[in-house]
Amino acid sequence: MKQDNTQYSREVLLKDPRFAGYQPDFLAVVLHKPFYTIAEAEAAVKEFWKE
Repeated sequence: MKQDNTQYSREVLLKDPRFAGYQPDFLAVVLHKPFYTIAEAEAAVKEFWKE
C-alpha cells in the first residue's frame, strides 16, 4: 500500500469527518502544527487520547 504524504492544513483537519467525534477545542490543541499528513494527525490524536 502506497503511503499518502499529502499534507493538510490544521483547519482542514479540524473539519474532517474522521475527527468529528472529538471536541473541537481539544482537537485544536492536539493538532497544533500548521500541516499534517492524515497518518500524522491520526497518530497525534491516538497518542493524546491513548486509543
